[in-house]
Amino acid sequence: MSTADARIRRFSTITWLAGSAVAVVLAFVLVPFVGVNPRTGDLVLTDPNRYEYEPWDDPDAQEARLEGDELSGTAASGFIELPPGDDVWVVGPLTSGTDDYLNVYQQVDAAVGLDDERPDYIGLVSESRKIAVVSAATGGRLWFAPRLTDWTASVSRETPTPIEGGSATGDGPALLSYDGDALSARFAFEGDGFFTVDAAFPGEVIDLVKGVDDVDTRASWPAQGRVILRVDTDEGAGRWTITLDEPASDTP
Repeated sequence: MSTADARIRRFSTITWLAGSAVAVVLAFVLVPFVGVNPRTGDLVLTDPNRYEYEPWDDPDAQEARLEGDELSGTAASGFIELPPGDDVWVVGPLTSGTDDYLNVYQQVDAAVGLDDERPDYIGLVSESRKIAVVSAATGGRLWFAPRLTDWTASVSRETPTPIEGGSATGDGPALLSYDGDALSARFAFEGDGFFTVDAAFPGEVIDLVKGVDDVDTRASWPAQGRVILRVDTDEGAGRWTITLDEPASDTP
């Protein structure tokens, strides 16, 4: 090989390496994330976890579809409007896309800017889990975190049964409301299987009780006005009783 040929080959190699480096840098800038969706096997060019905790910041968020008692969304971030003062929404369980759970956030007042008031995380929906959503008087919006697949969930608008006389009892799932001075109660369950109770307010859902088989415990909730208590247990598994604690008297 002549000296000229060697120089030409060396120049070609350097040019190819430089061009490859530039191509890699441009690819990283233009397509900073490349992955494979483990559920579908499709090539993914955007990070699916980028908006997991802030789906409202996703410029590609899509409005979920509500048709009868079915709520459905895509794998992208999603949202749906909550009518002001509506009945309690019970969202879940998932009926499709059940390989993954769905994280849900609530924006209590859609008229308030997201920079001033960030939506609150209120829980997750899965193949076996529901959440109760209490709409505020101002309306609002539910936000759904992005997932790997599209999803469908059952949804129902329900009017809770008021707790009267200081106690409530039943067999199976129930949705109750209480608007009084008590901030705690005794929760008892005699039967087999799971027994859970959630306390729901606009923008907040609290796990009060989680137990299996016979349960006898006390739990409290914050002073935020009317509280919605969602009781979840299998139909026919046993009877439960909720007894409100009498508030302490101000008089000696």
